[in-house]
Amino acid sequence: MLIWLAVTGLFLLVGVLGFWPRREGPRYQGKTISAWAAQLLAPGPELREQATVVFKRLGANAVPDLIRMLESRDPLWRRQLWTSALRLPPRFRQGLLRHSPVPQEQAAHQAAAMALAIIGPEAKAAAPALGRALVSKHPVNLWYFADALGAIGKDSLPALTNALANNNPDVRSAAAFGLEKLGPDAEPAVLPLIQRLKDSKAEVRSRAVRALSSIGPPAVPALVQAIEHERGLVRQGAAEALMSSGVSWRLVEPPLIGMLRDDDPISRRQAITALAAVRAHDEPAILAIAVALKDPVPEVRVAAAAGLGELSWKAQPAVPALIEALKDESAEVRSTAAKTLGMIGPPAKAAEPALTDLSRDPDLAVRSAANEALLKVQRGQAKGRSQ
Repeated sequence: MLIWLAVTGLFLLVGVLGFWPRREGPRYQGKTISAWAAQLLAPGPELREQATVVFKRLGANAVPDLIRMLESRDPLWRRQLWTSALRLPPRFRQGLLRHSPVPQEQAAHQAAAMALAIIGPEAKAAAPALGRALVSKHPVNLWYFADALGAIGKDSLPALTNALANNNPDVRSAAAFGLEKLGPDAEPAVLPLIQRLKDSKAEVRSRAVRALSSIGPPAVPALVQAIEHERGLVRQGAAEALMSSGVSWRLVEPPLIGMLRDDDPISRRQAITALAAVRAHDEPAILAIAVALKDPVPEVRVAAAAGLGELSWKAQPAVPALIEALKDESAEVRSTAAKTLGMIGPPAKAAEPALTDLSRDPDLAVRSAANEALLKVQRGQAKGRSQ
């Protein structure tokens, strides 16, 4: 009896509220702003493109309604009704929900965020609302919020920077994603991003690295300082960020060479990778990487051989060390060293006898690398003799 009374009461509530008048905002070409935003979620690309064009034309004029849409909530009765109905037997559930609209707030928030992202910097008035949405308790659409904040630009900086300290790792990761979109405009967030390099979640650390890289040269002084004074994850992340920051290798070579003496083999390997990525090709850098060919950890020795290969013929000063590495106990080191000598080409002609011996190595991959390297080393000499 109590169940029936409850079900009957909910039916009456739905019947009354289902006809409650809804407020409609201004219209554009016969549609409300919310209707145009909802069209961004349409399955057809033509409809989505049409809505995109509309929001580019409307610009800041659409922002007030989009903010209201972003902050909209399903009525409490609707949320409670659907939550309660899903716990009832199917025969009661169907009748109960027949006259109740499906909860819409998540779709509305996503559509509003997508529209604000299209508008971009002209939507700066929405930055505070997007920031609140990003750190809400249940941020289902947080990547859309972060994307919109990133598209708005530097006016979103306070909201995104604050979100980096959120307890939710998904929020921190999304905030770093938004800052990545800001590029150099995110320079004031460099230090908070460096703090995230030691985050407990790998995804957050990875996003922080990408954001720091996108900031570019303005982030370099702080990254260099982190390499010089930090250890572990922060040092490794800072070195990784430098790899694609577009900075001159002359600025970052000294701290990266110093990092090669780190006690942590992961840090030593990261330093080698970074030196190769920034094309640090003067003799001190090349010889420092060559020393790592004798590192006690095989993975570091492989990284050293591969890093020298990235420098191609410029790694010629490392040829003696690479020849010695052809005798390494690790087949992967021997194979990588042979490949690198091949990349150096004719300037590595001193390696011919050692490569010839290596072509008889028990390991098939090593033999193949040695034979290929021999062809590349000898190719230039053959051309010289034929001329």
